[in-house]
Amino acid sequence: MNSKRGKTLSLYLVGMMIAVILLSACGGKNSDSPSASTDSGERSKVTVWYLWGGAEGEVLEEIIRDFNESQDKYFVEGLSVPDEQKIKVAIAGGNGPDLTDSFDWVVPQYAQQGIMLPLDDLIAKDGYDLSDFIPSALEAGKFQGVQYALPLNANFSIMYYNKKLLAEAGYSEPPKTITELYDVAVKTTKVNPDGSIEVIGFPSYPSEKYLFSALAYGFGSTYLSDDAKELTIDNEGTRAAMQMIYDYNTQFGVDNVRQLQAAGKWLDPTDPFLLGKQAIRYDGPWLSAHIKKMGIDIDYGIAPLPYLDGKPETAGGGLVSSSIFYIAKTSKNVDGAWEFLKYLYSPEPLAKFMSLLGNIPATKSAMEQQAMKEMADADLIIPLAQSPNLKSIPHFEKRSDFDKFMEEELELMYNLKKTPEETMSALTGKLPEFLK
Repeated sequence: MNSKRGKTLSLYLVGMMIAVILLSACGGKNSDSPSASTDSGERSKVTVWYLWGGAEGEVLEEIIRDFNESQDKYFVEGLSVPDEQKIKVAIAGGNGPDLTDSFDWVVPQYAQQGIMLPLDDLIAKDGYDLSDFIPSALEAGKFQGVQYALPLNANFSIMYYNKKLLAEAGYSEPPKTITELYDVAVKTTKVNPDGSIEVIGFPSYPSEKYLFSALAYGFGSTYLSDDAKELTIDNEGTRAAMQMIYDYNTQFGVDNVRQLQAAGKWLDPTDPFLLGKQAIRYDGPWLSAHIKKMGIDIDYGIAPLPYLDGKPETAGGGLVSSSIFYIAKTSKNVDGAWEFLKYLYSPEPLAKFMSLLGNIPATKSAMEQQAMKEMADADLIIPLAQSPNLKSIPHFEKRSDFDKFMEEELELMYNLKKTPEETMSALTGKLPEFLK
């Protein structure tokens, strides 16, 4: 997969890992390359700028051409612009696209800055069916109860495991609970005489900051109430995630963990999971697509994220993030942008686009398309995407400040500069200020 854009990822997003993935999913961009569609004639023009390039951009252009051929009222012109700041400035100045894409965590900021157009009136006018969307992904496009964007996909972490490494350690199946997860992680970790890690059993590759929220939400945690007015982070799931990372880094040496993380490049031949040197990996469905595309010979399995002991009702939990499309507040052709947006999100085009990315589409009808069934490990991954225990973090005004403080405090804990108890005390002492 290729890089989508260089951007500091929110600590929360399973994205974090997941976000990095989309960041990687769109490299090879053809910056400012115009659509190959034919002349618009007398049709009303719709401009669509997108961050993708390479194969992803080509597929999006195919969808644009299909839309242009499907009707004679609107003509969409696509343009690859892999610079989100450039897009944002253009929209603010009234010279931007009618429709463009981003990640869900920009929704509060862009909504407040007048970059995004609220979609509620358009949805109501057409009776557009939002029930087809995965609820957690749909929520990621809302701010203060208003739908500003629609999610393309549902990004969440899956547990990949190396069958050979687990078997060598005496396990015939993947871990289901938090206790089993840590037991497997310790017993599959192999250490060299100098203390360096030869095989990592814990999913701390590529980095703990991409892992933490996946662990916490997999353990049934939430950071905020649904209305984003109350801090709920001090719970058993979050504390368990903190303790597990802290204990592993203490037991095997944080410097040894960092050395292994630095030695391999994610989704590269040096990636330890692809080398058969990582027993448990938290990643998105794009990992399956990458393994299939590259013809990598590795015997792996897929399972839901482990849950807290004694709480099987939280199985299938996880944190969802999404790529989004939104109509610019300064769009000169709102109706045309909305018509193309609906076309893009119809089952066949959406499935075609998401299957190429190795992503799970945000609508149930797109999941049922043949293109999705042909995606690597679709039979195992798609059911996981439909879990009612998947959640997104509600948006609020000062979320970027909230994310930044949380990330800084957790980083100290990952590096053993603070204990989990000290970290939780710092978070619960400061984070409520960002909710006022």
